[in-house]
Amino acid sequence: MADKPEEMKRESAFIRVVTGIGGINHQEILEILSVAIIIIHVVMVFMYHLMGVWQLALYNIIVTAYYSYCLTVVREGKVFKGYLLTFIEIVLQMVITMFFIGWDSGFFCYVIAIIPLYYYISMFVTGNNEKEKNEHIFTPMIWSFVTLVILLATYIIGQFVAPIVQMESGAMKVAFIFNVVFSVLLIIWMSHFFVLGYKSSIDILSNRNASLDEEASIDPLTGLVNRRTMELSLDKALEDAKKSGALFSLVMGDIDFFKRINDTYGHDCGDVSLVAVADILKTCVRDGDVVCRWGGEEFLLLVKGNRSVASNVAERIRARIENNVVEYGEHKITFTMTLGVSTYAPGYSLESLVTQADENLYYGKEHGRNQVVSTKPKVTSTVSADV
Repeated sequence: MADKPEEMKRESAFIRVVTGIGGINHQEILEILSVAIIIIHVVMVFMYHLMGVWQLALYNIIVTAYYSYCLTVVREGKVFKGYLLTFIEIVLQMVITMFFIGWDSGFFCYVIAIIPLYYYISMFVTGNNEKEKNEHIFTPMIWSFVTLVILLATYIIGQFVAPIVQMESGAMKVAFIFNVVFSVLLIIWMSHFFVLGYKSSIDILSNRNASLDEEASIDPLTGLVNRRTMELSLDKALEDAKKSGALFSLVMGDIDFFKRINDTYGHDCGDVSLVAVADILKTCVRDGDVVCRWGGEEFLLLVKGNRSVASNVAERIRARIENNVVEYGEHKITFTMTLGVSTYAPGYSLESLVTQADENLYYGKEHGRNQVVSTKPKVTSTVSADV
């Protein structure tokens, strides 16, 4: 029973590697490929033994141990070294196989099959190493041409040198089919991982860009949208109002005597107070409304609805802030907020709406604070005449 969690872990790792679900782990991919290569050479031991070519059977026994060492190298994170050892061995075995049973055995296909592996390693695996990051962009191509030269040289030599072991036609066909099938499977395997790695890179890049966009649109202290993002929301609200007549209002709020909080308790306490206000604002608005830190201790709300709806929202905010207590160290701090409201009407610009909300706000500041002002009282002038 104790082994089951480990078996499940290995099974889930294999499924994750094959499907790419849950993220791509390039280290696990290379480890699985190394195990696959070991299995292929174990099969070769039995194949060459049955064919009567004991020299190649013995060689593959040694190579199986060699690849077990390569697997250890890969697990240690020395990916390029592991690939180099693999490349050297496959080229060496191609030459040895050609001398013993001839070119027609098809072992040269493995040399071709490892070309995609180097491109895969260059693109996805060596990116965390600064030295390998600066590796020449044409290095995989150079390795591919080196492989081509080795293939051609081995083929030419094979045309002039007779195989040491003369195999029957049927056995040669079996060797050829075996080598071609497993070489193609390796190419398919690596191509699959290349696609998964590419898609994973695209997903990571998309998530990173989304995260950067979010960071660029959010005020880092309060978590509210910033002024730039609010301006985009205002533009859209104005466009919708012109097209469909959908009303919207603005609520401008400013913490009363905020400077006194900073001067008395320090700027850290001021930040805590701003966060507390932001939390209250988030709970007081509805879906579709937008809350913004407009600047300093000033906040702006985009409220979907007429002046009455916006005034109700503003009053709810004012009351909750008045009754809220901010705890900072041993201090319990209370404060109030004054808010001004403006509502869109045909012909209004965004600048005039913001200005009107701001003027209503400061009218409230000048007339007692801790209140919501949606319309300023009209000033009537009295004219006296001397009789």
